[in-house]
Amino acid sequence: MSILLGRIEEIIDGSGVAPQIEALLPIGVRHRQLRVRTLLAGMMLSQADQRPAHLTRVRDALTALPADDQLRLGVTENWTAGPHQLTYRQTERTFGLVTDALAKDVPDGLPPDTLTPPGATAPAAAPARTASCSSATTPRPAP
Repeated sequence: MSILLGRIEEIIDGSGVAPQIEALLPIGVRHRQLRVRTLLAGMMLSQADQRPAHLTRVRDALTALPADDQLRLGVTENWTAGPHQLTYRQTERTFGLVTDALAKDVPDGLPPDTLTPPGATAPAAAPARTASCSSATTPRPAP
């Protein structure tokens, strides 16, 4: 593992944000090849190489890793027909799921509206928040 990749993984793991974001994403029938942790690593690798912040560059950064790192991170997986390397479409799909999940005011574990079939019933709406839950910007009221 390269020193840069190792440091990037330490930063991502130390933040604890990858599993939190992963938990917000809808669960599909098949597993996603690209995990949030790997997507974040690819984004950081592309920026470290001073590449433009395009998803194609993120995928390029991930597919340029040594083969053992690609296997470990899920960039390459063994499918029944043989090894399968991450596609741009998979990168775009995971990025879209992440941005949709993070754009919600109240995470509800449901797919974004664009993925909800017409006529599907949704659970009762969560109560509206009146104040920020972030103690960094707004102090929480005393109980």
